[in-house]
Amino acid sequence: MLDCRQVLSELSNYIDDGMTLEEKCAFEEHLARCRRCWVVCDTTRKTIEIVSENMPPAMPLAVSERLHARLRLLYASRGS
Repeated sequence: MLDCRQVLSELSNYIDDGMTLEEKCAFEEHLARCRRCWVVCDTTRKTIEIVSENMPPAMPLAVSERLHARLRLLYASRGS
């Protein structure tokens, strides 16, 4: 049986789905009995979800290449 300290130290593995089935079951059994750990786990998961949803979209490759080419020209002209 896991205690709160163990649950908190393994929270990242749980959220990242990096546990064996046995470890996951023990973890979830603790969460079912411990309101504090459940709140921490739920809040952490929701925070990650919110942050992930608000990430800016990746810059298209063509735009990135043009930007880097322009910056190289700019810095090359300043160096001479």
